[in-house]
Order: sequence, then structure tokens, then C-alpha cells
Amino acid sequence: MALKNTKRREKILTVAYRLFGENQYDQVSLSDIARASGINKSLLQHYYTQKIEIVKTMLSELLDTSFAYMETLSFQNDELFQGISDFNMLFFKGVASDYTLRQFILSSVRQAECLDAWVDTICNWLRRYCGEKTFSFRQLKTAIVFAMGGTMHLFIHQDELDIDYRRFCSVHIRAILSLLNYDAARIDAISAETDRRIDEIDVGAFLKYCEANISWLTL
Repeated sequence: MALKNTKRREKILTVAYRLFGENQYDQVSLSDIARASGINKSLLQHYYTQKIEIVKTMLSELLDTSFAYMETLSFQNDELFQGISDFNMLFFKGVASDYTLRQFILSSVRQAECLDAWVDTICNWLRRYCGEKTFSFRQLKTAIVFAMGGTMHLFIHQDELDIDYRRFCSVHIRAILSLLNYDAARIDAISAETDRRIDEIDVGAFLKYCEANISWLTL
């Protein structure tokens, strides 16, 4: 029974990923997901009572897997926020290279609840990564909430504003570090190092890692 339930869950998420990649969030209903998954809506709601729960689950798995990939890289991060700067740039480089993934992220970040899920996942990872030796969880969350709000609006409107992933990633990390009272020289150094590293990272390997470790993700 557990195996059957796992396979059904994977089917639901695989279908949802495809539908959210093809349509706006508010254009996809639970009934659409159930029908495309070959089950009725009542059974779908046994797994996910609301549509937002599906997106949050997918987003959490995607971010957690992306963080895990970052930890396989050989970079030595003496600077606490070098890791999050590198992650930020690599993640959106990957998003920029795959249409369905990009559309899924666009669908999710337009929802306030999903943006909250992004913030919580990133804050929890940062707390594991650097502890509270330098910043409290409250300080981190305040900076990331503020930065995510502005950056994701740039991401949503990137085509009309002609902004590539490097630009809004740079804006994002600079906003976070400024709110955490980093001086301009340290911010410039972190951003410059990320720019150097991102050209060394194989984005294809990153996407393959995500696809191999996330059952519903097809790239």
C-alpha cells in the first residue's frame, strides 16, 4: 500500500508540474490535476487538500535538492553568504535554461503563499549553514523577505524589462547583504566571486542532479 501511495503521489506531482509549466497557477484547478492524473478529485484531496499544498511540496523538494547539490561542489566558502550568493545564481541559471522549469517558477512566485514557502526554506537552510553565530533567524528572515519581494517582481517582468538572471540575482544578494549591514566592499567581493564561479559550474550537471533526485521533475 505504501508503494502504491508513493507512486500515486509521484504521478500527481508529475502531472501538476506539467500543467503549471503550461498554464498560469490560477488557470489550473484541482479537478484539472485529478483528471490528468487519472483519479477523481476526492482521492486527490486525500493527498493534497488544496492546490497551494502541491506547489509548496514541489517547491520545497526543488529547493532542498538544489541546496544539496551546492554542498557537493568543491568551493571553499569562508564568507558566510558566499554560499547563498552562489546558490542564487546557479539556481536561476538553471531556471533560465529550461522553459518548463521557468514557467513553473513563474507560476509559483506570483502566489504570496508560495513566496512565503521560498523564504522559509531558504532561511532554514541558511540557519543550518551558518547557525546563529552572526545573525539571528529573525534578522535573516527580515532581509530575505524584503529582498525576495523585489527580486521576484523583477523575475516576473524580466522579459519586458530585458533583465537576465545575472542582473536580478545580483540585485537580490546585494539587497540581502545591505540589510544585514555588510559594507560595500564585502558585497562587491561576494558578487564578483559568484560571477567568477558561475562560469565554472556546469548548469547541465546541476539540472541532471535535480532530475535524478526529484521523481516528478522532467527536464
